[in-house]
Amino acid sequence: MGIKLSLLDQSIIYEGETATSTLAKTVAFAQKAESLGFDTFFVSEHHLIKELAGASPEVLIGYLLASTKTIKVGAAGVMLQHYVPFKVAESFSVLHHLAPNRVVLGIGKAQGGKDEAVEVLQRDFVKPPQTFEEKFAELAHFIRNDFPEEHPYAASAYTLEPQIQENLAIELLGGSQESAVLATKEQAGLIYPYFGNADETALADTRHAYQAAESFKIAVIVYITDDENEAKDYLEKQASYTVVLNNGKRLNFADQATANEYANQHQAEKAQVIQRQVGAFVGSAAQVTAELLDFAERFNTEHFVIHTPGVPYDKKHEIIQALANELKGE
Repeated sequence: MGIKLSLLDQSIIYEGETATSTLAKTVAFAQKAESLGFDTFFVSEHHLIKELAGASPEVLIGYLLASTKTIKVGAAGVMLQHYVPFKVAESFSVLHHLAPNRVVLGIGKAQGGKDEAVEVLQRDFVKPPQTFEEKFAELAHFIRNDFPEEHPYAASAYTLEPQIQENLAIELLGGSQESAVLATKEQAGLIYPYFGNADETALADTRHAYQAAESFKIAVIVYITDDENEAKDYLEKQASYTVVLNNGKRLNFADQATANEYANQHQAEKAQVIQRQVGAFVGSAAQVTAELLDFAERFNTEHFVIHTPGVPYDKKHEIIQALANELKGE
């Protein structure tokens, strides 16, 4: 089975860098991915986090589209809970018309930051908020102009402008059977964030529950080195921490100190910190490729989203170059 590769970049501001220099490196990384034949370059959305420069994926996507020629560019994803679906649809309609068939609208369930971000972004919400499922369905209907006749937005006065004549890819970021069922219902693609939780049983259950004809992608951390000690050191530095509150709310953090700080602030909700093993393929280019091919067969997918956190951009370039060379047999 052949495989397709896409790339996720979170515009992480490393020591000695600024938001300006980091975003410039994100652009160069997208151009490198394009030159190597990667399918899609995804960017993320995070708020009030000083280490991350990508707060506005729709703005960054527009610049990346203008800075490349052929590679698709997408959000992974827009944190829909903060926004009115209609405005998201309008933004991506414009992007789609600027670069037809090159835009991917990825949608995330998370809040993309701490509670202060939610407070600021959702300050003016007055009506009882829609559920995520309701928002996702409404967004898909606006994009496809296919509201049921009985829906109030089915009237022509609510037709999205500019209208989207060609297909605009919609994908859901989700690591649960519930996400798979929602993506199937709305005929959207599904990106499984294996990099945040290396639970193969959960992955298998989600894959089984996803029955749409669209693309099922697995997002995984990749680090390429021939040095076993270097590989071990990299894995030890990677971690995923989830804070779980007694109301079911979950927030993910990349470091234990930040997770503990948040949990301490929410002791009234009986916050618990759970450490999870990250989903990572680490080793030589041949070893990583073999693991990707194994996953492709076992989980019935041909598409992976490569994530390279915790390394400077020159190393990121080396990783995707080595991976591309291996897949091409060079």
